[in-house]
Amino acid sequence: MRRRAMKRGKLYGFSRFFVRLGIGRWEVRVKPPERPAVYVCSHGNLRGPLAALCWLPFPVRPWVLHVFADQQTCRAQYRDYTFSKRFGMPGPAASAAAWAVSGYVSALMRSLGAIPVYRGMAQIRETFRETIAALQAGDSVLIFPDVDYTNESGDVGEVYEGFLLLERFWRRESEETLQFVPLRLDLNGKRITAGKAVVFDRSRQWKPETRRVREALRAEMNRE
Repeated sequence: MRRRAMKRGKLYGFSRFFVRLGIGRWEVRVKPPERPAVYVCSHGNLRGPLAALCWLPFPVRPWVLHVFADQQTCRAQYRDYTFSKRFGMPGPAASAAAWAVSGYVSALMRSLGAIPVYRGMAQIRETFRETIAALQAGDSVLIFPDVDYTNESGDVGEVYEGFLLLERFWRRESEETLQFVPLRLDLNGKRITAGKAVVFDRSRQWKPETRRVREALRAEMNRE
């Protein structure tokens, strides 16, 4: 039985209003999908997720590192890495800041329908199962696969390719090809532009076809 598409919560709508004020208006040249798709965008040191989730004209469910989906693991991530190691805050200040934001961040992840990503863990199958269920329900998905997520040049370098396994899970459920749509993030021009959708050729061997799709997506994301 087909599931109903997810509706985003009030906390997302409330937060989007204020984030839009903070980041300003972005021009988005992305048409709503005719069928559920996987959108692929660069992170741009958080500017990509903020701009895409605030200004895309249709809802998407983002992949988010699993630690941010639970308040306790979110607090530990902010305390032990983000505020302490990345921002150089002393221990007590990092702990206080982590306590202050972790509840809000984890609740926001639920409000916008984030899909937890268990990178390098046995639970990664749950990530794929939830993603396929979302696509079957009519939801599109948003993924930020660049390895260097702090890069603000606008160019996409090395990317993770594990997310492309979605094609294998999807082909068990549907005869339709799964569309991977690259999004070009123009940080200076504050613009998001959709590139040409990339699909797998199911008649080809998996490994070389995965490399082709990965590089095609990266090339489209880097296109001027």
